[in-house]
Amino acid sequence: MKKLSMNLAGSLSLLGVIGAVAASPALAETSVSQISQAMSNDSIAQNVTSVSQLSDVRPTDWAFTALQSLVERYGCIAGYPDSTYRGNQATSRYEFAAGLNACLDKINEIISAGLADKVSKEDLATLQRLQEEFSAELATLRGRVDALDAKTAKLEAQQFSTTTKLSGEAIMSVQGGSGNTNPGFPTSSNVFVSSRVRLDLNTSFTGSDLLKTRLEVGNGAGGNIPGTFGAAGTTPVATNGNTNIGFGTYGQDYTGLSSNFTLAKLRYDFNVADARVSIGPVMHAYDHIDINSYANNEAVDFASTFFINNPLHVLINGQNGGAGAALDWNIGKSAFTLRALYLAGNANSPTTVDGVNGGLFGDAYQATGELEFAPRNAEGEKPFALRLLYTNGSVNNTTINSGGVNAEWKFSKGIAVFGRYGFGTLDSRNLVASDAASFTGGLFTNGQTTTSNSLSPQTWMAGFAFPDLFKEGAMAGVAVGQPFIESKVGNATQTNLELFYNFPVTSNIRITPDVQFIFNPDNNSTNSTIFVGTLRTVFTF
Repeated sequence: MKKLSMNLAGSLSLLGVIGAVAASPALAETSVSQISQAMSNDSIAQNVTSVSQLSDVRPTDWAFTALQSLVERYGCIAGYPDSTYRGNQATSRYEFAAGLNACLDKINEIISAGLADKVSKEDLATLQRLQEEFSAELATLRGRVDALDAKTAKLEAQQFSTTTKLSGEAIMSVQGGSGNTNPGFPTSSNVFVSSRVRLDLNTSFTGSDLLKTRLEVGNGAGGNIPGTFGAAGTTPVATNGNTNIGFGTYGQDYTGLSSNFTLAKLRYDFNVADARVSIGPVMHAYDHIDINSYANNEAVDFASTFFINNPLHVLINGQNGGAGAALDWNIGKSAFTLRALYLAGNANSPTTVDGVNGGLFGDAYQATGELEFAPRNAEGEKPFALRLLYTNGSVNNTTINSGGVNAEWKFSKGIAVFGRYGFGTLDSRNLVASDAASFTGGLFTNGQTTTSNSLSPQTWMAGFAFPDLFKEGAMAGVAVGQPFIESKVGNATQTNLELFYNFPVTSNIRITPDVQFIFNPDNNSTNSTIFVGTLRTVFTF
């Protein structure tokens, strides 16, 4: 059975047509008269007075009574919000037409469902008559609905306006420790306070892009203990001040920041087909590669740089990062994601300083590719991920080529295992090694020198995480690793151990006790074990 004619939807209130009209589908193009003729060749005449010239339709009019009868038999008007059908009130012709349209839709549904025998010939004839009487109003409503649809589509397309949202993070920590790598310094530190504040301005111009601007400030407190190198307790292999190759930090990754606000991030993210592209003058490798769900954020999990990123793959790691571009492409919406990154640590330097070429394609730089395999389970989650990495870079006239693996597996609801492994070569372009205070000859390590112009280090870390331990949203973690395994450097291998428990007080406040042990610091067995204990509180808004 063909459907009835009409193609209307409205949002008029009287007769309770809001719900019925809003939910009604488009009507087909066959008229009631055609359906009536198909069911019976008998014509049912109605000797009634025409209502086509009336300005309102009253309860005493034939049309009103006829429509009310249809409503009662087929339930084609839902009624008012108070679940009543007020069928004794006069209505305008346009309101009446909207109610009529609802009944046409309802009977169309019945016929389309193969239940044409449930609709009497008399009711079809009544609908035909009403359709003829109110054809002008139905046509007008059709035009109004079409115009309203066009305006709605335009509003939806233009509703987004440039928006900037402010978000922030504040870390306050109390810490202390003991240990020594330099004779003449005390072996323990006083308890002290360190802090970091980040303010992010997140701006979108289209709704799918992001201009991210980050301002960062600290209280100047170092994360190291007396007798260890560096503002944050690190002096890596072959660095120029904004890299992290070699030994991991002795303190916290969020310490040692200036008390003046610094532009710590400025990049623009946008979509190109199925890929996400990022470009900017102040970017960080750890935002784009070597990400791990359980060891990647010093504010909520491990505090030391070594456990947060692979030191052979995140080379440009200073507060000011580097200039460059990144690509994140989920291949065909599959389990495979390809990532690529290029960063230059001295892109703002047009000159050569101490024999090191700066600029966008000078020293320091890193180019990294990463392929991730992370299938989704039935719940849409990614409990397992395997990432393969390759990095080529140059730091302080030292060429770095490294490969690596980053993996995680949440094999039960409350336990996950994770780890990283890296291997590579460091080849100095300088001729000979000089004294231990120089970065200009051979390769230099924290307190250790080597006359070799080539090293082949390895690095690894592994650990367990316990999501939702004791409370939903909490997480505990423990990890152990060796940041720089190389027989040519030192007489031992440094080993790091860290434990933490992140406890959410509220959705915006977290407290984390954290302890670190560093054995054979600087690959030197004569250095005493370093211990660092921290209690940090993180506020987000």
